[in-house]
Amino acid sequence: MSIAATATPVPSDASRTAILTPAILTLAGVMLTAMGSFYLLLSAIPTHAAALGGASAAGLSTGALMATTIIGELIAPRVIVKVGRRRALAAALLTMALPCLATFSSSLALLLATCAARGFGLGILLVAACGLAAQLAPPARRTEALGAFGVASAIPAIVAVPLGPYALATLGPGGTAGIAAAFAVAALLTVALVPEGSPAPRDTGHASSFPPLRVTVWPITVLALGAVVVGAAITFLPLAHPEFDQATIMIALLLQALFAGCARWVAGRPIDQHGPRGALIAAAGLSIAGLLCLAVPGAFAVMIGMAVSGIAFGVAQSASLCRLLAQTKPAQADAVGALWNGAYDAGLGIGGMALGGLAAVLGYTLSFLAAGVILVLLAGAAFVRFGMRSIA
Repeated sequence: MSIAATATPVPSDASRTAILTPAILTLAGVMLTAMGSFYLLLSAIPTHAAALGGASAAGLSTGALMATTIIGELIAPRVIVKVGRRRALAAALLTMALPCLATFSSSLALLLATCAARGFGLGILLVAACGLAAQLAPPARRTEALGAFGVASAIPAIVAVPLGPYALATLGPGGTAGIAAAFAVAALLTVALVPEGSPAPRDTGHASSFPPLRVTVWPITVLALGAVVVGAAITFLPLAHPEFDQATIMIALLLQALFAGCARWVAGRPIDQHGPRGALIAAAGLSIAGLLCLAVPGAFAVMIGMAVSGIAFGVAQSASLCRLLAQTKPAQADAVGALWNGAYDAGLGIGGMALGGLAAVLGYTLSFLAAGVILVLLAGAAFVRFGMRSIA
């Protein structure tokens, strides 16, 4: 039986343990401002890139950003061991701040280079912050604390993404770049107040080594599955439902983001009390149900699908991180963070690319249905092969 097969008994006074400690709040402030910088440019840069090189350039800008983010996440554990966590955070934020000033260049090559640099810094930031949050969270309420911490990253996604194109249109490239750089610099200055965290054991190799495949496949699959659905919805909802006006699309995307952020936080306490097993199964099922709803015509079904997929993604984030941390050594928290963030980002990218390929052949309605069937098969195979270990 795995470590996470049964829930660890929660002390009777665990609910009174503080989760929003000064250290957690300081780290959350770093993430709030840093992710504000990231998300503001995430929606603004493609518009500028398209003006330079068309739709393909817009896609390249996002592709360069996400590709180097994953690279940064995978090497982050070794960087943290080598230079220390606070220095890794500072270097990551500096790498995010400086390219902002050149990201609206008239040169497409320079624009793509700045996207790549910002993505690399983001990858290291996410892993370093995630590992530190896992250390700072009280053990009895760790999932709940990490869910609350995750809200700091969710708020910029809700607020800054819609504001990116607006800022570009009203303030121009210089003003938008200046705001994004200011957010990243504010996060950089706050790092001085962040605790270093427990020193990583340099002599055992555990801190930068990844956990065994058998304990990561099922939770990573559930997280990636939820991310695939969200990525597909964000990318193709306007194209799949051209009958919707812009306001309906914005409300649908807002619903998904809000429900994801709330579900991640709310799911924390039940997961801490009862373990992540049931939550992972529920998240997988709800993700697929939400995707299938998007194939149904009509605003009501789509709104339900967006809300359900948001809930599924939020629960998947909390449950998968809890399961991974419970099944690995404490020194591997940064490696767990790298896997978790990598699955998150890869799922978002795959959701857009894979559904686009299906839609080119089948059309959007059938592509949503076909994707649902494929995800059922993948989730079922992962559960039978790896997920059932937790209930054996």
